[in-house]
This record gives sequence, structure tokens and C-alpha cells, in this order.
Amino acid sequence: MADEYDWIQSNQLGGVLVFTTIVRDPTLTERTQQQLERLIVDRRLEPGDRLPPQEELSELLGVSRTVVREAVRHLTAKGLLEGRRGSGVYVKAMNADAIREPIELLLRAQVITRSQIIEARELLEVKISGLAAQRATPQDIEAMQATIEKMAAGNLTPSEFAATDVAFHNLLARAAGNPLFLAMANSINDVMINLRLSYTNLYGMAQAVELAVQDHSRILDQVKARDVESARRAMEKHLAHTRKVLEDLEASVADENRVAAVSDSVATRFSS
Repeated sequence: MADEYDWIQSNQLGGVLVFTTIVRDPTLTERTQQQLERLIVDRRLEPGDRLPPQEELSELLGVSRTVVREAVRHLTAKGLLEGRRGSGVYVKAMNADAIREPIELLLRAQVITRSQIIEARELLEVKISGLAAQRATPQDIEAMQATIEKMAAGNLTPSEFAATDVAFHNLLARAAGNPLFLAMANSINDVMINLRLSYTNLYGMAQAVELAVQDHSRILDQVKARDVESARRAMEKHLAHTRKVLEDLEASVADENRVAAVSDSVATRFSS
């Protein structure tokens, strides 16, 4: 015991035990997964390419079909591959779905709230607006203008309005010229589409369209003017409106719940 105690004492640093991390060698399945992943990331396997059948792939890689099956399963879960019934396994195009689906799941599981998503948008889209003012091409500006004109025409259904609203924000993100910002903005805006639909129910279609057209036009005007700070401020104001919509919607839902609770209480009293 004394020898063991002396060893522990000699391996302490400032009274805290110091351990060396044990590095585990990757398993055969992990090495197979890594090799396939490199082929996909390096674009030697392109989106839409069909993987060889498992038996052929196991021979090419020198591993069992069980190892290949597990590696493919992990890569499918990561969103790099997709199975098509009766056809095989294909390389999946990498897009914003890889970000959107986890955000949507966290929202449904109530791990995050819509208010927190707006908070993230306040950080992300204000930056995007400033970059768009610097980098937007004439084609970017024309595409954003088209979404504003489409909304202003006043003949959209609520679903079409929500989709057009999202399209403006996604086009703005594309104009910022950063693919990661584009993927993040696309995923967040897609998740928030239900809030846009609720907006039309709460305020009415005419008011929803009027406010969206005003805010989007203000942002685009500053992008056209190449005024970075004004574009950022215009987006800040727009997102403040979005936060107000969420607050009004949550207050409306709370009122409906209170009315329902009172109705249930009255019904219970008269039925007893």
C-alpha cells in the first residue's frame, strides 16, 4: 500500500491527479466508415453516386459484409448516405437538412424555444445583412426584389406568403457569400415557418403582408445602397417585429388556454 500511495503522490500536480489519456485504436467498422467518409468528402464519390453492393464493397475493402453494413448504417445516420428501397445505397447531397433536422427535433422536444431561435437569428441575420450590403450581386438584388413584389401583389395564400418570406431571408443569406451562414440561415428559417403562418392567423393576411413588405424593402434598400450599418439596423428592427409577433402569439395562446380551463371547470360543476 505504501508503494501505491507513493506512486499516486508522485503523479500529482498541484494536488490534482494527472492521468494520461488512453488512445483507443479505431475498430474495423470505424476504419471502414472513415475510408468511405473520406471518399465522399473528397468528392471521389459524388452526390447521387450509387455504392457498390455490400458483397462487392466488402471484397474491395477487405472486410466482412457485417462491417460494411455497420459502416453504411453510421454514415446514413450522419446524413452522408441514403438507402433507396429496391435500388441500393446512394451518396446524399449535403445541404441545410443536416442542420435543420436537429434544430427541429430540439424545438419539438422543448429543449429550445422559438424565442431562443429568434435570439440566434438576431446574432446571425444582422451579420448576414451587413455582409450582403458589401457582397450582393445584381442577380442577388433582383431575386430579393422579386420576392417583395410577389408578396406586395396581395394574392398569396398564407402558405405561399410564409414560403416567400423565407425565400427572401434565404436569398439574403446567399448574398452574404458565406456557405455556412447560408446553411445555418436556411435551416433556422425553415424551422420558423410555422411562426410565419401563425402571424397571418393572428393579424390577418393584409397586415402581415404590409409589415413584411415594409421591413424587407427597408433591408433591401440598404443592401442596394451598400450601407452596411443601415442594413444591420434594418434587420435588427425587422427581428424586433418578429419577436413582438411571438410575444403576441404566446399571449393569445395563454388567453385561449385560460378560457378553455374556465369552460372545463364550469362544465364539470354542472355535470356533477
